[in-house]
Amino acid sequence: MGMKVVWHRYDLRLRDNKALSEAGKQAVPVYIFDPKWLEHDLVSDSRIEFVLECLIDINRQYRSKGSRISLFYGNPIQILGNLKYEGYEIYFNKDANHFRREMEEKARKKFKGFSGDGVVRNKEGTRRKWKSSAEKYINSKPPELPDSFEDNTLDSRIKLDEIRERHDLKPEKKKFGEGGSREAGKRLQKFLDNIEKYPSSISSPLKAEKNTSHLSPYIRYGCISRRQAYRHAKWRARNSNQAEKLKMFTDRLLWHLNFSQKVEDNPELHKQSVNPVFRDLNKENIDRKKIEAWKKGKTGYPMVDASMRALVQTGWINFRMRAMCATFFSYILEQWWKEGADFFYKHLIDADVSINYYQWQMHSGTVGVHKHRIYNPVKQIRDNDPEGKFIKKYLPELRALSAKQIVKPWEMTEEEQKRTGVEIGKNYPAPVVNHKNKAKKARKFFKAKKAEAYAAFRDDEVWRKASLSPRHDREKILEKASNQKSLNDY
Repeated sequence: MGMKVVWHRYDLRLRDNKALSEAGKQAVPVYIFDPKWLEHDLVSDSRIEFVLECLIDINRQYRSKGSRISLFYGNPIQILGNLKYEGYEIYFNKDANHFRREMEEKARKKFKGFSGDGVVRNKEGTRRKWKSSAEKYINSKPPELPDSFEDNTLDSRIKLDEIRERHDLKPEKKKFGEGGSREAGKRLQKFLDNIEKYPSSISSPLKAEKNTSHLSPYIRYGCISRRQAYRHAKWRARNSNQAEKLKMFTDRLLWHLNFSQKVEDNPELHKQSVNPVFRDLNKENIDRKKIEAWKKGKTGYPMVDASMRALVQTGWINFRMRAMCATFFSYILEQWWKEGADFFYKHLIDADVSINYYQWQMHSGTVGVHKHRIYNPVKQIRDNDPEGKFIKKYLPELRALSAKQIVKPWEMTEEEQKRTGVEIGKNYPAPVVNHKNKAKKARKFFKAKKAEAYAAFRDDEVWRKASLSPRHDREKILEKASNQKSLNDY
């Protein structure tokens, strides 16, 4: 009987692993370091180090079952296609984010891909079928795992320390946490034990650092599946007085699947806007001074600056701050959404193509159907950091300011600036733009474009790639396009 090579990519776990389950006791696990990924401009050393830790953990899991994972370096398809064994097959889990379809085409006989993540593939009307498929998947029982595996006869061709040396890895971010399934399980357990703190911590960046699950990097690299987290939380909810709060968490896991479906329906969404009306919006409107101020956390708006510095230093910020920074970059600074999205993708440890890039398009208004929520960084301080603790954590130059002063430091008098040592324009920048005026301009622009944006969905291909949820009824959108007048019509 031929060898069953299990190619781990974004599924660095043993449990709830469809490909591994199908291979059974004969599974021969491998992981391949692709130099293109290791050397990519949008991959940080900290993220690579996280993956190395995940590999240490998955090898520990295999060791406990009589096997080990073999490590290779180079072009994955060439390596897998040229193994010196007769009659072997390659089992892998399909991944909406990074699975290159040509892989399956070039080696159709050897490669066996499995859909074990709730995403609907290779079917017409996937968006209509997605919800029922996702709910069925996430509530279903995971595939069984063998008690043990046969000995892995493939020798590793590279060691983890060689990866570190060859690519001169110097993780620059504050330690996020050890990678791997063991740590993922600990984090899930701790989070569920303190679930009562979750609802009040979602929007506050400081509380979110302490009280949200922080499972996103572990889900991203498959140390734990969304189904595992979902089923465990549902099990906890059966005998808990925190059922509603647990549901908030499980709903978000299901919502997470929604974005995997979007990138499956449109693999190009990380390259260009879904809606052609906004495809080149601000692409040529490059202002390097503003872009660098945003990236370095020096825009003069404390909540934006603290969030951006937290992102760069830790590789994580909560959803509300991600949305605020995205709207600031796109609506307020009037810069091309993709440059901002790429910057996030480089620094996030949990960088996920589907979530990052589609969310950026939503927050930048380029999908064309979502409400234009332009987050006000002043309001966000008052609502989510009223004492300025998060800001002062990441902007030490503002620690002398009072809770009132930190909301709008540019309004401080000269006397206040001297007394606090915070001199606007010297050791903390003045606002790079007037937020109120820019927000007003953005709303006017998108209102004028609404009819044209809706009308773009008459094109079947545009509609398919938008992969909108069923609540966005196409006929109603097109009806709105017909009934609305552009400002140019007046």
